[in-house]
Amino acid sequence: MLKIGYASLKSPVAMICHGNACPPDVGLAVIEDVEERDDIDALVRDAGVPAVLSFRSASSDRLLEVSRTAARMRAILEIDLSGEDSVDLIRACGLIKLIKSAGAATSLRISPDVVSPKSNPGAIRRLKSAGLDLIHLDLRGCDGSATSVLRSVSDARGPGIMALSEVRSFEDAKRLLSMGADVISLKEPADEEFARWLSSALRKFEDITGWYNAPKHICAGGDLRGLAFCCPPVKPCPVHGALKRLGMTPEEFVRRKLELARGTPLEKGDGTCFGSLIWCCKITKPCYLRDAALRRAGLTPKEYMILKRRVAEGLLR
Repeated sequence: MLKIGYASLKSPVAMICHGNACPPDVGLAVIEDVEERDDIDALVRDAGVPAVLSFRSASSDRLLEVSRTAARMRAILEIDLSGEDSVDLIRACGLIKLIKSAGAATSLRISPDVVSPKSNPGAIRRLKSAGLDLIHLDLRGCDGSATSVLRSVSDARGPGIMALSEVRSFEDAKRLLSMGADVISLKEPADEEFARWLSSALRKFEDITGWYNAPKHICAGGDLRGLAFCCPPVKPCPVHGALKRLGMTPEEFVRRKLELARGTPLEKGDGTCFGSLIWCCKITKPCYLRDAALRRAGLTPKEYMILKRRVAEGLLR
């Protein structure tokens, strides 16, 4: 379904497992407090799914030792700085580079203020340059601001994002995914039956729609990936603000989208508002003009969304 470094995930759901076997349907088992454990191989093997080995503190020698084991076992090594009052990003980047030197995939669990583009501009770029594969964003306590914080981190276009938050329903998960999360990390205590059900529901959603974490439209507050669904910027609307954040002119946006449509079924679209499916909205938004154009082009809704996902990736590359 997706990859984090070398780890292939069956679903975008992670849960803390404390070294026990996780439900086989989940994507990641997060194993905490492994600093002094001598049975790292067994922990990873017994998890039953790709594992995240989470360290709160460790000497460089110990970190390097476990990084080599993680690389051999295809586990992700995480540095947990979420409880830190202040974070030294230079040191964090140094630890990430150390882990990467051993060949291991890396995760950094951190509070939003440390990587917020507003409070700490450039932090995400520095972490990505250091080789970070996954930002484990601790959104607990953010309450109503969680999705806007997540969107700002997503818009910085850094490593993949695993959002740790209160998730009690499919809609809770979908809200985080639609703002840029790649993986949902379930807050403890997580119910195994719920984790199994949510994993299954998200896999089915991917099978039906082709894009399990499709963004909201820009005009509905979505992250920059939503530009894939935008009309040409011919009137005042939120697309202009999104393009400004991206550093792209309206003219360049139009040119880039037309280039990305060229030679694909999205180039077609007679009868739609702007004569091409490249400018059409998300499949979940009712539109008889778009749907008629899809039928004429021989495109299923899933195929349409897969193409739109590629457009988003092309625009943000």
